Amino acid sequence: MPAVLLRPLRPDDLAVHASGCDDLVDRWVNGGRTSTTEEHLAWLERMADAWRARADVVDLAVEDAATGEHVGVVGIQRGLSYLRPGEVNLTYTLYAGRRGCGHATAATRAAMRLAAAQAPVTRFLIRCAPANHASAAVARRLGFRHVGIVAEPDGWSGDRYVCDVENG
Repeated sequence: MPAVLLRPLRPDDLAVHASGCDDLVDRWVNGGRTSTTEEHLAWLERMADAWRARADVVDLAVEDAATGEHVGVVGIQRGLSYLRPGEVNLTYTLYAGRRGCGHATAATRAAMRLAAAQAPVTRFLIRCAPANHASAAVARRLGFRHVGIVAEPDGWSGDRYVCDVENG
């Protein structure tokens, strides 16, 4: 598994991020819609601000530690309507041409460590569409347990995976 580094996103990630968001990213993350350059830039700026503000929802850049290449993003989410106190939802997206190498698993593991260092965690969640087999495989590799298809209070419906944390 490759070593990865997590760092705050920044506006100068625009070219790599926009070019890495292919049809699969649009399908699984954006509901089939392609974001504009302006939308990508606004999102990068919001995430940079979220990191500085220590916000409950933040996405971070995933870099390959060996090359320094920005290969995707990972998200740490707390305080959302479907989360109980101590629960953290994790998200991950690898850019076109960077999938299948272990970066998503390594990045999600690093995000779990970071989230636990920031505040107590009792349970990690991963939500994914039932047809998104690659995303589900990441959850299983990390030891998450599939609890079924769940209709969430935020209107989202899909597979939910959980990993309980001892002494959270």
